[in-house]
Amino acid sequence: MKTNIVLIGFMGAGKTEVGRILAEKRGYNFIDLDYITESREGMTINEIFKQKGEAYFRDAENKILKDFKKNKNNILSFLKEEKKGSDLKSDPFFLKSGNLIINGEDKYRVISTGGGMPVYKNNMEMLKTLGYVIYLKAGSKTIYQRIGAEKNRPVLGINGFSEKDIKNKLDERERFYKKADIIIYTDGLSPQSVAEEIDIFASDL
Repeated sequence: MKTNIVLIGFMGAGKTEVGRILAEKRGYNFIDLDYITESREGMTINEIFKQKGEAYFRDAENKILKDFKKNKNNILSFLKEEKKGSDLKSDPFFLKSGNLIINGEDKYRVISTGGGMPVYKNNMEMLKTLGYVIYLKAGSKTIYQRIGAEKNRPVLGINGFSEKDIKNKLDERERFYKKADIIIYTDGLSPQSVAEEIDIFASDL
């Protein structure tokens, strides 16, 4: 049985990169829900946090997820509504990050979520209605190696953060992430290797 695949996990776990590779391998569409949030709001996630606050951002995430669930059988209809009929490829976020791969209305999807999305409201329950939920698990050391140089992640600190900050936030979110259908440990693996592992597993779904 084919199904959509939903990737959850902490920032830096590789959800977007793995998701793109996996979608291309399986011939699925790829949707990054952080991209949808940025596109709808017309600003980056950092800007949303700074100008409107985290509570606003979490409400926006939840509303997008509800709209996505409502239109899950016709994702192109949902995206066209989001863009008010404009050409998706003219969108600056699309051109910058390549966070959409849309090949046709009837294809299955790999869906990448924001790191905090499964933690708030009833988002995890909704994600499970969209497809098979896979937690990409990475340790705090791995995550710090990947994102430590960025120094500006709203949920970790606007003036820099440490590996300990990451570990504390990971520990806080772990009980939500563990509600996933399966956990893939990604430490020491390339995005290509992780995608291949999921692809093999998903072939049996």
